[in-house]
Amino acid sequence: MVPAGIQSVLLAYLLAIELHQPAARFGLTQMLGQLPVLVLLVFGGWLADRVDPRRLLMGLQAGAALMPLALAAALWLGRISESLVLMYAVTWGVISAFAMPARDGLLNRVAGDRVQRVVTLAMGVQFGTQMIGQAVGGQAGTWGPVTVLLLQAAVLLAGVYAAAKLPAGAPATRAAPRQSMWREIGAGLRLLFTDPAIRGTFVLICGMGVFFAGVMVVLIPLAVRDLYAGSSQDIAIALIAFGLGTLTSIGALIRLGGVRTPGRALCLSQFGGCAALVPIALASPIGVFYLSIFLWGVCGGVAMTMSRTIMQENAPASHRSRVMAAFSVASTGGAPIGSLMMGLAIGELGVRVAVLIPIAGVLLTTVSVMATHALWTQRSHSR
Repeated sequence: MVPAGIQSVLLAYLLAIELHQPAARFGLTQMLGQLPVLVLLVFGGWLADRVDPRRLLMGLQAGAALMPLALAAALWLGRISESLVLMYAVTWGVISAFAMPARDGLLNRVAGDRVQRVVTLAMGVQFGTQMIGQAVGGQAGTWGPVTVLLLQAAVLLAGVYAAAKLPAGAPATRAAPRQSMWREIGAGLRLLFTDPAIRGTFVLICGMGVFFAGVMVVLIPLAVRDLYAGSSQDIAIALIAFGLGTLTSIGALIRLGGVRTPGRALCLSQFGGCAALVPIALASPIGVFYLSIFLWGVCGGVAMTMSRTIMQENAPASHRSRVMAAFSVASTGGAPIGSLMMGLAIGELGVRVAVLIPIAGVLLTTVSVMATHALWTQRSHSR
């Protein structure tokens, strides 16, 4: 997650600050970089259910280090281009599509009956280390992007050793009769719509993925550039503010010992997240902008923890990686659509008006799910 934090800042810095892409093309480039996640995540989930996810993660960590090294070499030789930066983004998307379901599949193996607690702790570690990466990425303007890219590659290679220390074990479906890849993927997708708790959560996370992901990867960097004439450090501060908010809510959840009604907490977090973004539309000073992102992160931490808890608790072990891959499609796979939408909206309307679109979209999705599913009363059966 440290390299993920570096990538989130460095990619935005190279596109928005160094190459100064206009808003519409910035959104399009971000969309193309995220498209592999949308296309390949279900295949990543299928693969993680069929092979040892520990070995899979080791190979992915090693392969992921190649692209930052190539980009660093191009920058060193003065041959940086939009196409090369796009390749860097696309490669990261492909790696992520296979790494996320492998990590999610392993999480339940070590959690036992403490799923909610382990999910909460894992989210805290994820955002804490991602913030470290964002702080490093924020130094691109001071240290130079070549140095930051070399650090990213070094941490990725260190991750090979970390993955080797994960618990080994046979995949959940090895003892089961093997079917075709498409049948097994279809079985995982069918579960999304047959289990009411999973279905309601999936629809809600789809709305978050489409509308809020575009705010994270497109609106925040462009708001820093267009509203506040900021730099890579300002982009990093905004993303770190979100991470700090997430860690704050995760710390509160750990202190509380979990939530008995995760569905209710999930719905309330959506309303709170929408309210937190309103000041961006009101010509707020940059301090209020950072505070808004922090409060949005507080709500995001609750949403991500509660939604993962519901999915992990209700997915059977034989389908867990595939179900969690579909969850990742919903939460991050909607980012290509959201990125393109936000880039076009900001290009036409400006940042302050465009932020009202994700607010309205998430509100509508949440109200619709509450009207058609019993998510409000969904109870947790783990600790």
